[in-house]
Amino acid sequence: MKRLISLMLAALMVLSLAACGSNKPAETTTPTTTPVETTEPVTVPTYETVENPVTFFSLSLGENYENIHYISVFADEDGAAYVEFVSDVKKVGTMDANIFNGITEALNASGLVELNGQDAWGEGEANGSMYIEFADGSMIAAGFSGDIPEAYTNGYAAMEAFFTELTAGLEVYVAQPMVMGEVNEQLMTEMNAILGGAGLPNLDAFVISEVAKDEYFGYTIGNEVVEGIADAATCAPMMMTSAYSLVIVTVEDGADVDGICAGFENGLDWMKWICVAPTDAMIAVKDNMILCLMAADETYTMTAAGVEAAGWNVVNTFSNPNA
Repeated sequence: MKRLISLMLAALMVLSLAACGSNKPAETTTPTTTPVETTEPVTVPTYETVENPVTFFSLSLGENYENIHYISVFADEDGAAYVEFVSDVKKVGTMDANIFNGITEALNASGLVELNGQDAWGEGEANGSMYIEFADGSMIAAGFSGDIPEAYTNGYAAMEAFFTELTAGLEVYVAQPMVMGEVNEQLMTEMNAILGGAGLPNLDAFVISEVAKDEYFGYTIGNEVVEGIADAATCAPMMMTSAYSLVIVTVEDGADVDGICAGFENGLDWMKWICVAPTDAMIAVKDNMILCLMAADETYTMTAAGVEAAGWNVVNTFSNPNA
């Protein structure tokens, strides 16, 4: 089972990193909290060309499944090297593809190549995985859990030291939600103010989405009272394993604010998530906006604090009647 979890984590990491490098969300208003991710290659040392350089590099080491350091490098669609390096902080950016030569030299000196093919899965959550491809199509891989060989931890430390120096010119990555669609500027500003004040630790696992004014509009925002609503945006986790929904709408002049608030209350669906459920909900107003928050436990408490810090007036709060 632990081996399966490790393999799934490694696969998800590779897929998510590939998506991050090649698929960009639709352009929208620049959020208040902006991650520093370079769009132009960062200036790095020029490495001598080596025979059969690395073309894809993925290396990880964790004391448990919640605390994993990792390094991932691959060529993006422009031929530059996309780097994601997570140690005590996270660095993300693009660099000249020449760094693959330097990575190859560091790898050959690290001793990790000698571990190719090793596959040892023992007791405990400590874990390490390696998957590296080369220009000639060859690859090396290894995986460990429980008792991690000293040769692997030493090799990882050597590569971590190399990447610490390599990414010194990159700013620390600041997480933010992905943005989908042309989100209303006022709603985007409020979303960022609330989420920034909430201090949620994993903002890049969330997505802020424009809500289209189509036949599904009321269902999407959780409110059958759609008359008088001008625009709407939602914030939710990318994976439905977290019970979390933040909806903000703007209302037209003269709209029935009380009626729209009542519509949100009547539309609270405590069973909309699979296997998980929210513990609390909130309806609040600010200027020409109304929000509805549903979330669980500490995530609710943190977001609710962000709502109040952003100047919203709480209309009502609710507890899950099924709890």
